[in-house]
Amino acid sequence: MNRKWTLALAVGALVAGATPAMAQRYVDEYTVRLARSPDWNVAAADGFCRLRLYVDDRARIELRGDQVVVRTESGRRSFDQGSVCNQPLPLHRVDDFRVTTERGRGAVVDVSVPAPRNGFTGALTIHDPQNDGDEYDVVVAWRNPAVRPVEPLAAAGPLPVFDEIRACQDRVRGDFIARNSDTDAYLEFTSPPVRDAMGPNRDRIRGEAWARNRVEARPVTYECVVNERTNRVVTANYEVRPRSRYSSLY
Repeated sequence: MNRKWTLALAVGALVAGATPAMAQRYVDEYTVRLARSPDWNVAAADGFCRLRLYVDDRARIELRGDQVVVRTESGRRSFDQGSVCNQPLPLHRVDDFRVTTERGRGAVVDVSVPAPRNGFTGALTIHDPQNDGDEYDVVVAWRNPAVRPVEPLAAAGPLPVFDEIRACQDRVRGDFIARNSDTDAYLEFTSPPVRDAMGPNRDRIRGEAWARNRVEARPVTYECVVNERTNRVVTANYEVRPRSRYSSLY
């Protein structure tokens, strides 16, 4: 099979998907921490992640730091099959961001370049319109720019956006994965979170999720306190319910 290049600056047109009546839709945040390749080096000038995924119909893939989010948009659940990186995707501007499909019969579309506006998240959509699913090897690569003085933002330029809800969920997800690092556990954030004002510059964010692994699923409640002035998650906690001695999720 010829290697198919999908350039971030020249994304192909979308292919029509299944009708809403036929599509199975999910609201999930299937997140895994990426494994380290043998040449792991956070200071390398050239970075890459080899994403190994199973996709049936349509899935949105987001890469941020050393985590990948696989969001099933239609079809059967899509999932990670052992993705690896030589470094985390930097939380700053990168050059020559590109996506290469090395295996997979469908199309890679809607590539998003990491930028301040999206929290330096790289993203892409895999569309696999044929029957059943397929395995995909997708290489996401970038080049770290040399260290340069920070240039002031133009007066009319966009400012980095602090997404309090995402920051809260990232913190909760990270704490959960760290406590369950010896399993294949992950979190699915479900209903939209509730936000309450707590006083000057502070809000409380509360929501629900599901904790899952191969053998069980448990409901989760979570809560964060965020400081809008400093753009920081002050506290974060979650509770896996119901707790029992037979549960392997914490």
